[in-house]
Amino acid sequence: MGTYVENHMIVEFFPFEDMLEERKKGWQEFVDFLLHGQNFINDVSKKNSSLISGTMYAEGWRKAQLNHQMTIKEFSQDEEAAGFMKMGIFLSTVFQEVASGAYDSCKSYLKEQSIPSLSKMNYNQKESYCPDDFSSAITYTINDFCNKAHVDNDTDNWTLIGFIPIRKNGDLALKDFDVEGGEFVIRDLKVFIDIPKVKGIKLVALKTNKLKHQTLPSKSTSGLFTRFGFSCQISKNMSITIKKCQGDHYEDKNHSFGNYDDYIIKGKRNAT
Repeated sequence: MGTYVENHMIVEFFPFEDMLEERKKGWQEFVDFLLHGQNFINDVSKKNSSLISGTMYAEGWRKAQLNHQMTIKEFSQDEEAAGFMKMGIFLSTVFQEVASGAYDSCKSYLKEQSIPSLSKMNYNQKESYCPDDFSSAITYTINDFCNKAHVDNDTDNWTLIGFIPIRKNGDLALKDFDVEGGEFVIRDLKVFIDIPKVKGIKLVALKTNKLKHQTLPSKSTSGLFTRFGFSCQISKNMSITIKKCQGDHYEDKNHSFGNYDDYIIKGKRNAT
C-alpha cells in the first residue's frame, strides 16, 4: 500500500532490483503496447494548453473528436481491443496494490455513470463491464515532457499516474539511466515528488481535478533515455455525453462518442 499525503494523493515506488521478472515483463509490455499506438494515433501535444515541451498521446474515451488524431497504418481493431484488455488487467492489479480504496472508487464511479472503459472499442450501453475496468482514458508522455501548473478540468475521481525510466528505443532502463530533473510537483499541497535516478517505477494516485500539479523540465545527459509518463483517467466530458445520449440530444449517438469504428472511417478518409 502506498504512502498517503493528506487525502488527495498516494505515492509508491517500485525499484527494479526488488521487482519480480514477471512484473518487469508486464511493465515492458505495457510500454510497448502504447508506443506501438504511434503507428496509427497522432500526438495531441498541440491540443494540450499546459504543455511546455515533450510529446503527449491520448487513447480511450475523452470525447475529444480531434481532427486527424487517427491514421490507418498497421491498425487491427481486434489486436487493439485485446491489448487494452490485457493492459487493463495489469494496471488494475498495480492500482490495487498502491491504493485499493481509490481503485474501488474509480470502478464504482465508472459503472454508476455508465462511462465506457478503456477495453471497449465502441460504446454499448447494455454491454457489461469487465472485472478490471476502472478507467476510460489514458494519456502518455515522452521526449522530456514538462508542463505548466494546472488542474485537470476534464477528469473525475482519482487518476493513476506513473513514471517509467526507458531508453529511447522503448526498453525499460534497468541501468545507466541518466535523466536529470522531471520532478512531479503538487503545488496546492506544497509537495514535490522526486523522480529518482534509482532504477524503478514511481506511481501516484492523485485527485488531479482538485489539485494544481505539474511536471518540471528534464533532460538525458547522454540523450539515450527519456521518462515515460502515463495517466489513467475518467473523463468528465464523457459522463456529460452519456447523460445527453440517454436523452435525445444526439441524432447519431454512436458517432457522438467517437467510437473506434468512426475513427477508422475518418482515418481511412484522411489517408486517401
